[in-house]
This record gives sequence, C-alpha cells and structure tokens, in this order.
Amino acid sequence: MSDLDRFEIFTHVAQLGSITQAASQLKTTKAALSKQIKRLEADFNITLFTRHKQRITLTDQGESLLEQCLRLRHELDEARSLCKHFHDEPEGHLHVVAFSYFAQKLIFPRLKSFLEQYPKISLRIDTTERVPNFIEEQIDLALGFALPVPNPGEVVQKRMATTRYILCASLQYFAEKGTPQTLEDLHQHHYISHIARPNHQIIKLKSKYQLSLQPYLEVNSVASMIECAKQHLGLIQLPLYMVEDLLKRGELIEVLSEYQAINASVYYHYPQTRHMKPKVQRFIEFFLPTSMMPQGLT
Repeated sequence: MSDLDRFEIFTHVAQLGSITQAASQLKTTKAALSKQIKRLEADFNITLFTRHKQRITLTDQGESLLEQCLRLRHELDEARSLCKHFHDEPEGHLHVVAFSYFAQKLIFPRLKSFLEQYPKISLRIDTTERVPNFIEEQIDLALGFALPVPNPGEVVQKRMATTRYILCASLQYFAEKGTPQTLEDLHQHHYISHIARPNHQIIKLKSKYQLSLQPYLEVNSVASMIECAKQHLGLIQLPLYMVEDLLKRGELIEVLSEYQAINASVYYHYPQTRHMKPKVQRFIEFFLPTSMMPQGLT
C-alpha cells in the first residue's frame, strides 16, 4: 500500500474519530485499518493518535498531518474533476457557502433550474454570515462576503459587485434622540453592531474620515440588526442593497450620507488552484452574472 493510500486512511479515521466507523465506511476490517495506521506511524517515527480504550484523539503531530492531508485530498479531487471535465459534464460534490442575503436573492430563486441543468452535481449550500475557513471546512466556493478571509494566501478573491454603506435608524428613534448632523454627534447615539465583523466598532466611512463607536447593542445577524433598528433601538450601518426597500418605504431613514463609504466591494472566493473546478465555474457562470445582481449593487 502506498503512502498516499495510508494518508487517505488516516484522514478517514481522524475525521471520524473512530477506527470502527472508518472501517465500515471504507468497507474493510478494523484490524486492517489499525495495521496501516501503525505502519504509517512506524515508517515516519511519529505518533498520530492518543488511544484511550475505545476512544482515539489526535496528537499535535496528527493535527498537523490532518491539515496537510485535507489539502492533498482537495488537490486530488480537483485533478479527478478536471479529468472528468475533458469528456463529461460537471459532476461531484459541490460545497457552497453563501451570505444569507445572497442565498435568498441570487441562489434559491434559480436553484431548481441549475440542478436540472447539471444533474450530476451533488450540491450542498450553507447560508451564514461568517466567512469560512476553506481548507479546514473543504469549501469549494463562498459568495457575498466583504469580510477578509482567514487564509488569504490560499484563496482567490474576485469582485462580484460594488455598493455603498448606509447609516440609518427609524423615524421614531430620531424623534426621541435627535437627528445627528455631524460625525461627532454619533457619540451621543445608540449604535447596533454585528459581532461577526472585524473591528465592528469602526464605522465604514470615506477614506478621509475616521470614527469608532462603542456599541449600545451587539447582535450576530443582519436580520437582527434590521429588526432592532425597526424597533427604534438605535442606528445601524449596512450596505445599500440590504436596506434599500426599507428606506424606500420609510421604515428606516438615512443620515450623514456624505460621510459614508462608497464603492465598497462584495466578493466571491474559491481555493487557490491551478485550474478552477468545472463545477465551480458552472456555478459562478450561472448565478453571478452582473445582470442578475439585486438592486443596490453595481
């Protein structure tokens, strides 16, 4: 058995945390897997697992090797996908992470058509407001994020649209607290922030301005920010496309527009590889043409 095969066995065992479960998944015996794991440890003079009766846990060496093996698996999957693309339509498992807003606006309305057009793609979609770790979570594509990725050297970043930021609150809130006329006035107001944003106290402004506000309230979703603003709890700052309908209906009122950041980019990301996977390319082509962007985006 080659080292590559043993690395694959190790990866299965490490991810499942059980030799028994890995043996069942790989359709082999527990004894055969244990033998290969021990041979791998002996050949490289390392200890990959700490064994406690029926339980096993990764050592520090095992954690490091698993991270590298996941990268190796990712590259092998890419090679297999590329070879299939030479003759066949895109197929295989496609793991997409989408910012919740874009999943609802861009993906779900056209998802049936995509799956009918590419029936050999097995699709998983995670909706979130957290930028994923592409290698650890084995993500093929993430879209709709303006936040920095945790491993930029291993990820390709492409702009999918631009927008501007809006600082707003309800009319009743301004009636109670007064309407701010300057950036300094904001220190006297209640600011609602999103905890997933790095430096979420910093207000996104044009480059010549700077402002940091101590949040009055911290939440973990855009929907929560908007609902709190609608309940007259304070000011929120969000991209135009997230609040444009609310502004048009008068449910929220924009203030200090002359200071707000403009030309803010929204990106899609995929792991850095020599060739883009065909299934990823088809997904991007289908869902991300400029003509399909929601209002508030250019």
